[in-house]
Amino acid sequence: MRYRDAGVDIDRHWAVHREIARFLSGERGLYTRWMSLSGAEVTLHVDGVGTKAILALEADRLEVIGRDCITVNVNDLVCDGFKPVAAVDYIAVEPQHLEKVPRLVSGAASKAGELGIALLGGETAILPGVITGIDVVCAVLGVRAARTRPPRPGDALIGLPSTGPHANGYSLLRRLFRRDESICGSSAAELLLAEVADYSAVLGAMKSGAVAGAVHVTGGGLRKLKKALGELGAEISFEVPCLFREVVRRGVEPEEAYRVFNMGVGMVVYTERDRVQEALRELESLRPAVIGTVMREGPLVVNGIAVA
Repeated sequence: MRYRDAGVDIDRHWAVHREIARFLSGERGLYTRWMSLSGAEVTLHVDGVGTKAILALEADRLEVIGRDCITVNVNDLVCDGFKPVAAVDYIAVEPQHLEKVPRLVSGAASKAGELGIALLGGETAILPGVITGIDVVCAVLGVRAARTRPPRPGDALIGLPSTGPHANGYSLLRRLFRRDESICGSSAAELLLAEVADYSAVLGAMKSGAVAGAVHVTGGGLRKLKKALGELGAEISFEVPCLFREVVRRGVEPEEAYRVFNMGVGMVVYTERDRVQEALRELESLRPAVIGTVMREGPLVVNGIAVA
């Protein structure tokens, strides 16, 4: 089974992104574009939780996706060296779900509060005939806090574990698993609705220089790392958690799985070889592990599989 069998064609998606890019302004990073405003570099980033919202609605776990909506944006901002300072949300609903919106906003507000982000407002749109269920999106404003650089040959790659699929690949996951079934010693709902891991602590390691840059493994899976590498290559290896092994067991080819899901590594940071121990110490709370090395050229090989 492939992701496009569930209605999502990532290659086509990225082609549309390339077409859209010609309309955009500002300096370009890995995940954001930024501009100068009154002497400061600022960025405005937007992202949502996608079809994870369907599972959250079915399981009545709406606060989770409110929190996730903040976190997915923050993790992207961090990769380009920006500190999040303010956010707004956009929630689209069918009329019968309107009363559930405050729970979503409560989740977003709680995560924003933990990170020192001001939740300034948002929009609730009642869209019968357009939306089925609930869709939630957040936009986060960030200010420059650290400088990053592209990967270089010889850099060490350090993996930060994910908490699960985060907010990607759920159109396929919902075809593979029933919400009420048991997987890997837990219910599918618990595993699939685990909160997105918060990697905001990476920004501190960037400020100190212990980390040179980071790649948030989101839509497109580990191909996000190859996108950052450009013509450079890398070989990485790590233990794949039970849930993702089950994804492969149920019929998703390993190459496809690595191109859709984070497979257990939600962020990859890179640094000079002589700063690896310093980086590991500063990132200790995120359970870092050295998973590979950047090479002068070649593909990205993950656990022996050429991903991109």
